Amino acid sequence: MGLIIFYGVMNWMPTLLGQTTLEPGTAKRLVGLFALGGLGAIASGYLMDRYNPNILNAILALLTAILIAFIGQGLSWGLMILVPIVILAGIVMNTLQASLPAVAALFYPTEGRTTGVSWMMGIGRFGAVAGSYLVAELVKRNYSLEEIFIVLAIPAVIMMFCLLLKQFIYKR
Repeated sequence: MGLIIFYGVMNWMPTLLGQTTLEPGTAKRLVGLFALGGLGAIASGYLMDRYNPNILNAILALLTAILIAFIGQGLSWGLMILVPIVILAGIVMNTLQASLPAVAALFYPTEGRTTGVSWMMGIGRFGAVAGSYLVAELVKRNYSLEEIFIVLAIPAVIMMFCLLLKQFIYKR
């Protein structure tokens, strides 16, 4: 789910924002600011050592959904609002994405940990492909910028529910 969002945003945001009133160079810089959010991933280990990883990541997923949806609205609010939204969305999304392999490693017993995490990472790559195709299909169907980013927020909501479900089903 996370890679659907990440690659949908990274591959399509320059094109989508370039078709608006923004200069093409500004649209490309915004994508760079989203990717810069990877610096927030540095905090993921610290936070996961101190808080319940499932709940923490569920909160990050909820924040990701909200901020990704706000990117589509941000143009109507102005560039001074859009830039911080894109930076925060990148920080939250990348922190969440960096935390998920550790959450998976905590879930599987030692003898199956490598296999479990590898399957998670491998299946996640389908999301990387799906994200780009999803946005292409939305563009083809003439979805508005706001609608595209709302659709891109849905996988984060699904992720949040899955993490909460995991927390309540598997107490350990």
